[in-house]
Amino acid sequence: MSTRRILDAMKFSRNFVLLLAPAIYLFVLPLAHMTAVRAVAFSISALLLLATWRCFPAPPVPLKLPFAVWLALALLSLIWAIRPGYSIGEIRLEILQGFLTFLIFFKATRSDRELDFWFLTLAASALLVGIFAFSHFLRGLNPYSVGMHGGMLYYAGYLNTIFPMLAAIAILRAGWRRIFVICLVVFLLLTAIGSKSRAVWVGFLLELGIFGILYFRNLETKHAVRKAAVVVGLALVVLFSAAFIHVAGERLNSSGGPIEILSQASKADQRPKLWSDSIALIKNRPMTGAGFGRMVLGKELVEQQGDPNHTHAHNILLNYALQLGVLGPFVLAFLFYSIVWELGKLVNSSDQDVQVLGIAGLSIVGGLFGQSMVEDIFVRHLAWLFWATLGMTLGYAMNKYRVAPGPPDPRRPIRVPESAV
Repeated sequence: MSTRRILDAMKFSRNFVLLLAPAIYLFVLPLAHMTAVRAVAFSISALLLLATWRCFPAPPVPLKLPFAVWLALALLSLIWAIRPGYSIGEIRLEILQGFLTFLIFFKATRSDRELDFWFLTLAASALLVGIFAFSHFLRGLNPYSVGMHGGMLYYAGYLNTIFPMLAAIAILRAGWRRIFVICLVVFLLLTAIGSKSRAVWVGFLLELGIFGILYFRNLETKHAVRKAAVVVGLALVVLFSAAFIHVAGERLNSSGGPIEILSQASKADQRPKLWSDSIALIKNRPMTGAGFGRMVLGKELVEQQGDPNHTHAHNILLNYALQLGVLGPFVLAFLFYSIVWELGKLVNSSDQDVQVLGIAGLSIVGGLFGQSMVEDIFVRHLAWLFWATLGMTLGYAMNKYRVAPGPPDPRRPIRVPESAV
């Protein structure tokens, strides 16, 4: 064996070892009852990030300012937080661990090799989570029961997070990988029906619309392919809408028509009262809020609503206003605006791989934010999974293809050779 091959093998082995802990962390993120494994994998990944920070050249880290503003307001809320111990723990888990998760995958994703490794990990994890969910639903267990898949609410959020990435894999990779991912998507759609979640279908419709519009607006495709995709897209809209009505009818034990089911669902929904009562609580502390953390007023809301499931406002904007006062929703909007800005640059690049990843990222943002308007699932492992996918997307794109600063503009991309990054 030549010296060069030996060096290449040693380099590959070293890189694989460095990726192993983040891969385990990524694999177990959507699995419930894996807190210890997740914590160990994250801790090792964070230590490796610090130890190798200067070993690999990388582009400047994006999103530092919105993360800093988010952290600053959360820390400021500790002055008047009604449960400061709880708020400190939430800052550590939601903001600091979220940013570190983003950095881990941003710094580790430098080429197609790492991206393929993450793709494989995401697909394998999705298959395992889907099997747990399918088994749970086949046994007729309570859909709210956590199980290994996280329960109905978190599983719906997981599907909305992972589906655009699976779509990107199917587009970017050919052969057996594409076939496997398409079969996986069909299987996960079956589990989505079994989850009894209505919000998941709303998220799917949003993601399908965002993905389809951006894909056909920015990527050149043959006329026949475009026509076929439009037909498939319309079929999926009908399928997702029918699934939403079917699930809503099952939960209400109603056998009426679609309009009747939708009318009954809106009347039976307890969220409007919860939102009204949450707004009343916001008025009690409009400038300061109660302190950072989604369930900082959980005890008060449970007593007020008489429902153990109503530990927060079930709306991400109202939750941030409860936590941080009137500035909370603005800080959240600034954070997501910054994410959309970065992903928008990728969508307008001239590299197809980067474009597809940017489109998938924007679809995830749309689906998660849309679902969080009725559930607020942007916490814990779902938020960490989002930061991981965003980190690998921006890390890969900025290493392969750096975009000039300023507004997204297809006339302004600048290619940078990988050797120069």
